[in-house]
Amino acid sequence: MQSQVIICDQQPVYALGSAMLIHQHPAYLKAHIIEDFSKLKEVTINTTPRVLVIESAMFKVSQTQNIELYSLIKKKIPVMIVLNDQDDFVLFQLIENGFSVIVSRNVSKDEWLKGLEMAKKDKVYFSNEIANKVSAMMHNMDDVNIIDKVYQLSLYDKYILIRICQEAPSKLIASELGHSKRTVEGHRTKMMQLFDVKNAAGLVKVACTSKLYDHYLSNPGLYDITLCANTSSL
Repeated sequence: MQSQVIICDQQPVYALGSAMLIHQHPAYLKAHIIEDFSKLKEVTINTTPRVLVIESAMFKVSQTQNIELYSLIKKKIPVMIVLNDQDDFVLFQLIENGFSVIVSRNVSKDEWLKGLEMAKKDKVYFSNEIANKVSAMMHNMDDVNIIDKVYQLSLYDKYILIRICQEAPSKLIASELGHSKRTVEGHRTKMMQLFDVKNAAGLVKVACTSKLYDHYLSNPGLYDITLCANTSSL
């Protein structure tokens, strides 16, 4: 039975190119392109066999409601993630959240279609570039542990870590977050203990090793100050 492919991608040229691959393939019905995350809810309603292709930039793992929506969709519809080149940080998060078919943005036509087929069959599949990244991660468990700990941080702590990378003083960070300098320094001390580092330079290394800062530069909207403020755990 032919399946419809839903392409959720904010890069229109890439989405159109993907749709052309689908239109030329006898195993699939016409592709449907959506650009708005909120429209993903509609995907779960139709009973037509479907496969969802979604770019990693739309996987906003820092927002609980989005994680819940993706979890719901995964139970009903096969999903293939297209990982953006800048999104190394989110790769670990995708795997942690149970996504088992991931291909890189610059993947070949054959690998892209194979990923789609493996998603339909509920199999595990990583394109060659993704498989190499996962293999490198597994061979350096110290980095994996750091990534895991960074992933577990609250958005509040991630914001502080990012601002430390930007050499922002605690007083300024406190003003941005609506808390006292002492509160921010308390969070910084807790993170230094968590990562077993002695100073701010050690925290900067953590942010770089985990690719948190790179992820922020590519997705600044996920770390909006209005989402971070007034959420201190102290």
